[in-house]
Amino acid sequence: MQDINETTLRKPLLRDHLRLLTAAAIWGSSFLLNAVALGDFTPVAIATYRVLLAAVVICLVCHSMKLPVILDRRSVMLLSAIGLLNSAIPFTLIGWGQLRIDSATTAILLASSPFFTLLFSHFMTRDDRFTWPKLTGLILGFLGVVVLLGQGMSQGSGGLAGMLAVVAAGSCYSMSSLLIRRLKGMPTLLLVAGTLVAACVVMVPILLVSSPPWEQSWHLDTAGALAVLAIGPTAIAYVLRAQIVQINGAVFMSNVGYLIPLFAVFWGWLFLSEKPSIAMWVALGLILAGIAMGQRRTAKPLASAESVTQSP
Repeated sequence: MQDINETTLRKPLLRDHLRLLTAAAIWGSSFLLNAVALGDFTPVAIATYRVLLAAVVICLVCHSMKLPVILDRRSVMLLSAIGLLNSAIPFTLIGWGQLRIDSATTAILLASSPFFTLLFSHFMTRDDRFTWPKLTGLILGFLGVVVLLGQGMSQGSGGLAGMLAVVAAGSCYSMSSLLIRRLKGMPTLLLVAGTLVAACVVMVPILLVSSPPWEQSWHLDTAGALAVLAIGPTAIAYVLRAQIVQINGAVFMSNVGYLIPLFAVFWGWLFLSEKPSIAMWVALGLILAGIAMGQRRTAKPLASAESVTQSP
């Protein structure tokens, strides 16, 4: 597969929009599938099996495409860090959080992750800094999170703890996206395979100690949800993401952030009878408005300290 930096981007066609819509629908289903799998599996077990099965699928795809594997010490360290922050830790936190909150609330909270990316990138890079629209979007997004956290406080400590776990997972995703920038030139699928394998190296030993597979009891519906979670939202959606970024660019891909929480709310209502509260709709509106505002362009970034770390 050609590297995204070497591909001539084209204006999105109808089939490109359908591909983006498909990816959003698949990612939106992950919260529903996670909720079902939690019926038998622990958050650690779900995270591990999800990463392990997806790693096998992506590695087979890379092998069939004969992608060259050339790694140095720096790449291995970055892939390991990304694997933890993009898979192992957030998958576990999301599973733990969903023991206490519903799938729709989880999806809406995760929709705030672009705001963490904006916050981190302002202090860690020189080419992605605060602008007035971005700062306004950041404030709107965090207001949406505050609305949901207020709902969590009214539900008791369990709901609030679950929400905070999901917010922490979103911050992990954001940090991993900044680390991915340091692996310029690596084919997207190879990067995904490397991060999944790195996550497996950490998660499998933990699984064998905490939830040994030979002691695991399960039912067909929970095991099926776990398998679909690994193949669909993890493996297939990663491939779709790689195709979208290569053909249409990362900016077009970022529009998926608007669609995932809407699909998550829809799937939760359709299959789990989860009815969104007024607070959830208000929070979703604030978060989506913040994302829209943050994507507006301006030529005047806000001033900041000169001692920030520059990405190579």
